[in-house]
Amino acid sequence: MRLTLQTDYALRILMALGHDRERVISVDELSKQFQVSKNHLMKTAQALVAAGFVATTRGRTGGLRLALPADEINIGAVVQAIEPDLHIAECFHKSTCSFLPSCRLRVMLGQARDDFMDRLGRHTLANIIKQNLF
Repeated sequence: MRLTLQTDYALRILMALGHDRERVISVDELSKQFQVSKNHLMKTAQALVAAGFVATTRGRTGGLRLALPADEINIGAVVQAIEPDLHIAECFHKSTCSFLPSCRLRVMLGQARDDFMDRLGRHTLANIIKQNLF
């Protein structure tokens, strides 16, 4: 299973904002820090705002800040909000496979995906920040 770049960027944004909770950080500053396109980060920041994880401040000193305390931001919820889908194989969204509907591989892959999301759901942004994983 592979997460999209947008999810990677979303998690990086949250870690940066959570690390310095009092500071409002601009997308431009994050773009330079992560060495990624400002446009990509802007799109990701908008998705985080829409999902309720990040708030924006307008103006010359504006930027991004966490909308919730770090211990209330669940990593599994972030991934679910940002990932376009969690279909790890074609058979999860198309039914053209000749082995369906009785395919055991699809069942195992679905269980693995669920285990992955369950594991992420056990952690918050605060857990990541406390462990200095970035």
